[in-house]
Amino acid sequence: MLNNARKSRSELAKIITEIIIGIILAILAGFVVDFIITRFLPEYKSYEIYINEGVRAVIVLIIGMMITRSTIRFIEYKIKTSRKELYGISLIIRIIMYIIVIAIVLSIFHVSVTGILAGSAVGGVVLGLAVQTVASNLIASIFVTSSRTLKYGDVVGINSWVWSIDTTGKIIDVKTLFSKMLTKDNNVISIPNSALLGNSVITEFKTEDSSYIYPLNIITPSDVPADKVIENFKAISNNNDMTIFLSAKGGTTNTYLIMFKFQDINELNKIISIANMNLDRAYWTVKSQANVLGNNAIYESIYELNYYPVTVILNSDVKSDEILKYVSENHGDLDLKGILMSKSGSTNTYLIFAKIKGPEDINSTINAVNIFMENAYNTLKASQSNQGK
Repeated sequence: MLNNARKSRSELAKIITEIIIGIILAILAGFVVDFIITRFLPEYKSYEIYINEGVRAVIVLIIGMMITRSTIRFIEYKIKTSRKELYGISLIIRIIMYIIVIAIVLSIFHVSVTGILAGSAVGGVVLGLAVQTVASNLIASIFVTSSRTLKYGDVVGINSWVWSIDTTGKIIDVKTLFSKMLTKDNNVISIPNSALLGNSVITEFKTEDSSYIYPLNIITPSDVPADKVIENFKAISNNNDMTIFLSAKGGTTNTYLIMFKFQDINELNKIISIANMNLDRAYWTVKSQANVLGNNAIYESIYELNYYPVTVILNSDVKSDEILKYVSENHGDLDLKGILMSKSGSTNTYLIFAKIKGPEDINSTINAVNIFMENAYNTLKASQSNQGK
């Protein structure tokens, strides 16, 4: 901070010195030219006035460029910003200083600046219409950089109605007409400054620890409980830098918002892919635990309750209450719980919950439950037949 303050004072002193030197040189130029022509080149005496004007014009041009450069450096140190971020302000300063220098040079040659401005009014209107796009980009560049909306190195997301695709990337350059961005696909694109200023919403991804937070929306079917999907996602991700929220429900769909940190734009696609795959896996894990029958759906977690649902359809010529009683009294080592899900004419549909140790027991458990239910039906059917005799 102190270093910048010293540099800004030094540049201010340099500006004042350059102005004084310019004034002194402009005054001395007349005496020096008069002395040289009178003493050594008397044959050019009639051209002395033109030579004087030319020398003074050159002095003004040189001193003007020096003052412009020093002024830009002074502002750079004063507002503590980089030269790339100062591009818009420096462009304004250069334009103003060059206009002043040209006006002084024209006045040295006794050219009426007012007359030129008045005479070029119509031409200026025509030229303005012709370069409207360029001018709008130029003005936009000045405002974008001077307001520090975009800075070199910013990681931003740009949502514009000029183009349909949201663009995320790192700003690598801000120029007069276009700004350049390194996208997450590792492509360099040029965006018109006018589109950035007037037709876009810019989101800056920034946190206090120099990392970035990216919001990712993923839509899944809503045919499974959202809380189970979120729970499975957290277990699968096992990542403190990745959080998930249910952001919206829309009839047949659920929208999840996943927030995660990243350090570099080049790793963004990889993390997006991981987040998508983790949510896909979480959804299908819950989906595989769902048993859907018509309009009824029962969800049981085999990891929390350790019960797996098996659907069994039997003929309805054996009473359902007898089947369920048999299940509760004769299941042996299977540890079964059963309910009657539905009745449809000649069949009854049962949902049998069988206790398992883990996913590796699912296939053998399904086989055992089906055999048990078949035996239950046959046993009760035979009992009915014997009673009938």
